[in-house]
Amino acid sequence: MQTEPTFIRLLTVIVVYERDLDEVHAWPFLLHGLITSADGGDAAEKHGFLLDKVLIYDNSPKARAKPKEHLPGCIYVHDASNGGTAAAYSRACSIAHEAGINWLLMLDQDTFLPCGFLEAASIALARSTFRPCALLPWVFQGTSIVSPARITGVGTILPLQHEVPLHMTSELTAISSGSLFYAPTLSSLMPIPGDLWLDFVDHWIFWQLRIRTLPVVVFDASLQHSLSVTNVESLNLRRLTSILNGEAFFLALLGTKARLVYPFRLAARVLRYACIRPDLAKHTIVWIVHRMKGRK
Repeated sequence: MQTEPTFIRLLTVIVVYERDLDEVHAWPFLLHGLITSADGGDAAEKHGFLLDKVLIYDNSPKARAKPKEHLPGCIYVHDASNGGTAAAYSRACSIAHEAGINWLLMLDQDTFLPCGFLEAASIALARSTFRPCALLPWVFQGTSIVSPARITGVGTILPLQHEVPLHMTSELTAISSGSLFYAPTLSSLMPIPGDLWLDFVDHWIFWQLRIRTLPVVVFDASLQHSLSVTNVESLNLRRLTSILNGEAFFLALLGTKARLVYPFRLAARVLRYACIRPDLAKHTIVWIVHRMKGRK
């Protein structure tokens, strides 16, 4: 008797800001997956993750990333208020729950997905002796690893290296783009704190998994991703405020050492900004002063 294929339905949420859909790096991959899923294709011979739905969460002031034609399984949401990744992930959890989908793939507009990505994730899940709450690929910016990473006692985020053992769950963090999450677990962490909007949402999620001693697995796939926060020249003031707020909130969770080192980290950042973008240095100083007044 022929064995029925075992599929794991997957919802992908891709967060977009001020981009048309054809400028979103992962869209060709996702479009192919949606078409293959709708047509059946060669899915009868496959096991593992099946791209069931794609949520396009468009944070642009005016709708830009809506597909030009109806696509089965594609859901488009325009959020002119720009709820960031926090709002997008919350909506994705709700849709997954309503649709009975247990796994979520998080993406942003600057992540490239390689061929075989879902197959590699499926293999890692099948080989795991426990059910992980997250599956993490290796993420590169150029030739440099940016994720997964470990968090030091003073709050520094240090990317792992390939030769490091992969079950470092006690210190592990990652960027969320490219990561797969077990939806019921992620839903249980909601709501994301109001102090987090865009930056440090991913590190907060992995911190919550850590303090609950929930397992994650790093799998054998490599992605290219562009970290916009590393490009100081193009950083705007609203994004800088988000980074500063998110960092301050997150480091407060880590303990005394991280809080003691934080002022020195801010001072070093002001000096670096002063050499490159004096307006960012001034904005950071104003942010520090307002924060200090708020504590009085």
